[in-house]
Amino acid sequence: MKQHLLLSSAIIIAIVGMVSCTGNVKDVEVGPYTVSVIEKNVYHIQDYNTSNPAGETFDAEGNKTHFNNCSDMYLIVGKEKALLIDLSNNIRWADNAAESLRQLVAERIEGKELTITFTHNHGDHVGMTHAYAEDPDVQFALPEKDFALMARRFPEKQSYLINEGHIFDLGGFEIEAIEIPGHTDGSMVFNMNGRDILFSGDAIGSGHGVWIFNEAAFIKYAAAVPHLISWLEDPANGVNIEKLRIYGGHYWQRDWLPELGDNEMGMPYVREMQTLLDQIKAGSAATEPSNLGRQDLDTYFRHGTAIIVWNAAQAAQYAESFR
Repeated sequence: MKQHLLLSSAIIIAIVGMVSCTGNVKDVEVGPYTVSVIEKNVYHIQDYNTSNPAGETFDAEGNKTHFNNCSDMYLIVGKEKALLIDLSNNIRWADNAAESLRQLVAERIEGKELTITFTHNHGDHVGMTHAYAEDPDVQFALPEKDFALMARRFPEKQSYLINEGHIFDLGGFEIEAIEIPGHTDGSMVFNMNGRDILFSGDAIGSGHGVWIFNEAAFIKYAAAVPHLISWLEDPANGVNIEKLRIYGGHYWQRDWLPELGDNEMGMPYVREMQTLLDQIKAGSAATEPSNLGRQDLDTYFRHGTAIIVWNAAQAAQYAESFR
């Protein structure tokens, strides 16, 4: 009897150890990836593991000793179909990256039709495309403004272009595309309709700021953020803005957002981004050098949790045009 009680206690402890304080299953490593559960049938996949942690590590003198610009993927599994958002960095630091990614996705979609889409066309979000390029059962939904000229890189019979308003009906889950140009011309965010979850890629940043590369891009971004706010606040879209959770493209960058604690980015973050855009227009935004070693991205513009990374001279020129 005592042995049975000890065994039962051990099982209970093991189960408890597999559950986080939020009730989600503990992170699982599969090759170079770490998978966590956002909610049932919604998975967060990051390209790091214990041998190559996400983000930056510094020594006592402040020298960077390790860096993995971990990029995020999101897998949503409906009753009939599945959607994978983004394909992370091209993993070269592990030999089994493609096999591991296919394995972890296959185990979770259990034979359902898979569509892959992208928040934008940057290498750290399309890097593992080769893992699925030869798979005849996978569809690619490509944001037109970023991928129209590069669509030939994807299997022609398995690819199609999408624009704002496109809805992925997975059976029980509907995912809607919203265009937020600025970081790239075709940047998109994806809203889980009725779930108060938004997958944003790099369109509004993940903590270290949204990178804007020139004045034309900033002008687009200055119009895109109000558009996003309007979309989220429109009652017709059914978003509870008080419960909104935003999952960005580089989750490790949350180390710049200590104000959030254990919470995700939400509507306050987006509104602070709008305020920051207004301050840049007025020439009154708080700034500091970025120290990124890039002239086009030489300055952090900051307000609250919101950060825009851009060029100081271009920002001054932009502000001057309104005087």
